[in-house]
Amino acid sequence: MAREISFEFNGNPMKMTIEDHWTLLHLIREELNYTGTKEGCGSGECGACTVLLDGEPIDACIFLAVWADGHSIRTVEGESRDGKLSKVQ
Repeated sequence: MAREISFEFNGNPMKMTIEDHWTLLHLIREELNYTGTKEGCGSGECGACTVLLDGEPIDACIFLAVWADGHSIRTVEGESRDGKLSKVQ
């Protein structure tokens, strides 16, 4: 089933229609085409898929994208400021 969600992505407001079963990792990599967030273990153990949700780290591989509705998501690509890489990058 599809549903519309609204969220902030790397500082930009977004509104998308997504499938209920998509993980946040799928949304980021396959639908938004941001590839800095990686899939490692697929079970939330390794941290390769870590993104910030409202400033708190979460494992995007086990977090459903529909749960991001109304929240702020920041990936590694969103860490640069004024065209300069952050320490994380």
